[in-house]
Amino acid sequence: MARYTHTVDTKGRVIVPAKVREKLDGVLIVTQGIDQGYLAAYTPEQFDAIKEQILNHSSTGYEIRKLKRDVLGASTVCEFDGQGRMSIPGFLWKHIQVEPGEDVCFIDVFDKIEICSQAFFDRISGSEGSLAEMDLSGYDIRGL
Repeated sequence: MARYTHTVDTKGRVIVPAKVREKLDGVLIVTQGIDQGYLAAYTPEQFDAIKEQILNHSSTGYEIRKLKRDVLGASTVCEFDGQGRMSIPGFLWKHIQVEPGEDVCFIDVFDKIEICSQAFFDRISGSEGSLAEMDLSGYDIRGL
């Protein structure tokens, strides 16, 4: 996992970190993240797997309809240009309160890339507390 910071230009483009680009085929599917303040970026294969799982549920429940709207409906194919930038639509930048000229964080969490504003990251990093304060016993993760 790693965190990288880049600036959004006036056209809504941002450089995809080189270490992230190395693992990708020149494209990410970007959509709203589950957690407030984050976008989620997936490879096309990862996103297809998520999309199939969502579409396998009946639309009778409000939660699945909202999931379809917020995740599938907001998803955008973002191809990298020759300079390693991708253009993210304004409605997604607005969703995480990012304006041109502001810094954003790319957080590689292995199963996706999370994108948030640097200001948001700094704010929540100081307010969430440490992992030591959380009860992680229900996850049975050894070696932490």
